[in-house]
Amino acid sequence: MTKPAAPETQILELAADFPAADPNAWTSLVEKSLGGRPYEKLASKSYDGLTIKPLYTADESSTGTNSQTSNATALAATSPGWDVRCLSSHPDPSEANKQILADLEKGATSVWLKLDPTGRAGTVVKSRNDLEILLDGVFLDLAPVTLDPGGPSLPPAAYLMDLLARRKVAPESFTGNFGADPLSTLAAVGKVIVPMDTLLGRMADLASYTAKTYPNAKALNVATTVYHNAGCSEAQELAIAMATTVEYIRHLTNAGISVDDACRQVAFTLTCDTDVFLTIAKLRAARRLWARVSEVCGTDAAAPIHAVTAPRMMSRRDPWVNMLRGTAACFAAGAGGADAVTVLPFESAAGLPTSLGRRIARNTQVILQEESSINRVTDPAGGSWMVDSLTEEMAERAWSIFQDIEKSGGMATSIASGDIARRISETELARAKNISTRKDALTGVSEFPNLAENTVETDTPDIAAILTKADKQANNAPGTVGDLPNHGDGALMTSLVKAAANDTPAQTIGAALKGTPIEVTPLPQHRLAEDYEALRDASDSYAAEYGARPKIFLANVGSVAEFTARASFAKNFFEAGGVEAVAGEGGASPSEIATNFRSTGAAAAVICATDKLYSEHAENLAAELKKAGATVIYLAGRGGDHEKSWRAAGIGGFIYVGCNVLAVLSDAHKRLGVSS
Repeated sequence: MTKPAAPETQILELAADFPAADPNAWTSLVEKSLGGRPYEKLASKSYDGLTIKPLYTADESSTGTNSQTSNATALAATSPGWDVRCLSSHPDPSEANKQILADLEKGATSVWLKLDPTGRAGTVVKSRNDLEILLDGVFLDLAPVTLDPGGPSLPPAAYLMDLLARRKVAPESFTGNFGADPLSTLAAVGKVIVPMDTLLGRMADLASYTAKTYPNAKALNVATTVYHNAGCSEAQELAIAMATTVEYIRHLTNAGISVDDACRQVAFTLTCDTDVFLTIAKLRAARRLWARVSEVCGTDAAAPIHAVTAPRMMSRRDPWVNMLRGTAACFAAGAGGADAVTVLPFESAAGLPTSLGRRIARNTQVILQEESSINRVTDPAGGSWMVDSLTEEMAERAWSIFQDIEKSGGMATSIASGDIARRISETELARAKNISTRKDALTGVSEFPNLAENTVETDTPDIAAILTKADKQANNAPGTVGDLPNHGDGALMTSLVKAAANDTPAQTIGAALKGTPIEVTPLPQHRLAEDYEALRDASDSYAAEYGARPKIFLANVGSVAEFTARASFAKNFFEAGGVEAVAGEGGASPSEIATNFRSTGAAAAVICATDKLYSEHAENLAAELKKAGATVIYLAGRGGDHEKSWRAAGIGGFIYVGCNVLAVLSDAHKRLGVSS
């Protein structure tokens, strides 16, 4: 019996009955809806000057699907997901240990140890015993540890190496990072204990020892947080990361380490923030840039990327919004292919986080992995014409900046000369201008402030007592440091690990390493919200002294429909500076509005109405408000042709979209007697 022929396969073309899309026709329709304004008005610019278009097509994408295919491995997040890295920064080693164990038990998979001998920005580790307490119960072969020494990196690295030996951890099973990044330390602190060549030579000694002893660990963690906090852009951050790495590789190879081993000692810590698309593009561009650096070096060594939610985006005011910021930034980090992610607790700008903040930070990542499943797709942003194009443009811009740094003598020279600070300050000034005009909005701070918000709880340890205890432990440590060999081929670290094993305190090790210090001007560290928060702080102090906040009366004119839009704008505007807005009842009688103003106890007023009502009532109302005792009178809107006559009538300023909000609020504070 003959088998019947298979029916022909029919291809269903869903758009077969529709004409092909015409980009020019689409653009014409867009411009029509914009009232004749050009389509390009919808585009925006990043701080690197990259144009972000409202629409991307395959023709405009410089990379397209071929890029997605060729870079799938390089851009993919690690399977089955990124490493959930908890931040440990409590000054007390015992309390920090409790937090670490809780984090690891409840979802974290690795630890980022931030250390600080002063206890202000990290855990106090002054002796071998302190680190032992800090990592008690932590399985170092299962939960990788990344050190962030916050200063000299060799003493804590020696302590950790000694701890690994005493616990008999198989060297090949330790996959952590000893955290050397001397240039970042110099940029942040402004001072290092020895000349730069000596410092970088000692870093190379650490890398050599690590490569020989811990084949799956890293010695170098190139971190860009200090530059990001100073105000750098995305491409600047990437260029600085690559320039720093190339500087380190030079010193490692000069010390006799092979190029391949040198490149394998590198890991990156980059920032991620609420600009989702730029963050995705930045992390993907970082892969492309590192691939290029590796190619030039003649190796294919991978460098893991640890993404940290940006400290500069966190606010002290309305800190609950930071949960949303952290979620957006974490999503972008995951979609961008980060190997590890740290979400800062939402209270981190206000102080040491509580258990709630740490829990939310962990669970933000767990939800994105376990419930949103973004980790289950290789390069989830790949193939997007917009993301691919932006990735390529950002990589090209970063490479150009990197080349400029190299032409200037390299990263160490550029930090010492102030060239890096100058580059960043130009970007920071542009960003500060946009924040002051609210072009860059800060939710809960410059936009939609809540004057009645509750103060968030933070941990408040007794740092003085912690330091006293640590000093006592260190003073009881018997070890000493003999003559140290010159750095090279791991000889120095061999001696320091022996000193750590002999229970030598960190101060003694540091004294033995100390030479002729060098100093530069440290990079300033900013948060985006800090200027508005300073005004809010001044308002708090005023309220504590006088029993109420400074007030401004919303001198509403006309009906609710006529004044609501500008009254809402004015309330949002002034309360961003802690000036409480008291709503007027409206109406058309200047004398009645002035009487209403007098009854509120406010010292300032802002007239809110339509342009038509302004032309009819602004001058008379300003005169009545002035007679009623208004210290300063504003008008919600532009002065236009009436500005001269309105100012003559007593209106002292105008508030509108695009004006310098911080300047107006600072002026209002002065006029209302609020001390900054």
